[in-house]
Amino acid sequence: MSILIADSGATKTEWCVKSADGNKIYKTEGLNPYYHTTQSIKDVVENELRAKLDDGIEITDVHFYGAGCDSEEKKERVDAALTYNFPDATLHIYHDLLGAARACFFNEPGIACILGTGSNSCLYDGEKIIEHIPSLAFILGDEGSAGYFGKKLINQYYRFELPDNLRKDLEENYNMDLDHITKELYDGSQKSRFIASYASFLGEHEDHPHIKEMLYEGFENFITRIVMKYTNASDYEVCFIGSVAHGHKDMINGILEKHGMKSGRYISKPMKRLIEFHSL
Repeated sequence: MSILIADSGATKTEWCVKSADGNKIYKTEGLNPYYHTTQSIKDVVENELRAKLDDGIEITDVHFYGAGCDSEEKKERVDAALTYNFPDATLHIYHDLLGAARACFFNEPGIACILGTGSNSCLYDGEKIIEHIPSLAFILGDEGSAGYFGKKLINQYYRFELPDNLRKDLEENYNMDLDHITKELYDGSQKSRFIASYASFLGEHEDHPHIKEMLYEGFENFITRIVMKYTNASDYEVCFIGSVAHGHKDMINGILEKHGMKSGRYISKPMKRLIEFHSL
């Protein structure tokens, strides 16, 4: 008998089959129910995951932590797809914020943050989320995320606000054709993921003063406009999940310290910690 744990973000889903024989990791695309139908989730799980599982493996429980699983309607979409693929398993569908909180703190309280393709945060009491300031998605919010920085970068490029050396390097290594960008924004199925892909440029040039300023502004906005608004925020450790936070932890730590906040661990990928949590 085995349990299946999934950590699903906007870009990718990491799966772990946990059994007496050890743990096996698999990867598929992200399965956010805001962008995926029940049928498309079912197809991805069937073709990209189930087809790779060992013959005869018996999945008894599925713990799915997913971006976009923030309402019963969205959870039901994922539930139906997983029921089709694992009809005999007991299903547990959670928002990815609870996964972040469990990975960060296990059963202790704290402020859990996600900074990846998108951003999110919550105040966790060691068992459940007790406060949540909405991220408002990449169009209205998502401060500090790859989507937020990608949007800023593209905007500054077309407003001629980038220094010439950065502008030239961006043109040489990224598709800055306006028709291409506009088409993806209006017709693409994964708009936030597309915009977030441009944020890699910031990581490649993080020592440039202009990029440093852009990164600092985005992270400070996330901390001052969101994290510090939680009740008695300075009493809690602030922990981060996601590649964006992990890659810029020194800068984020400096901002937290500046505002009297306590920094905790930075976790690039939460799966290892979720495996440990489900072993408690």
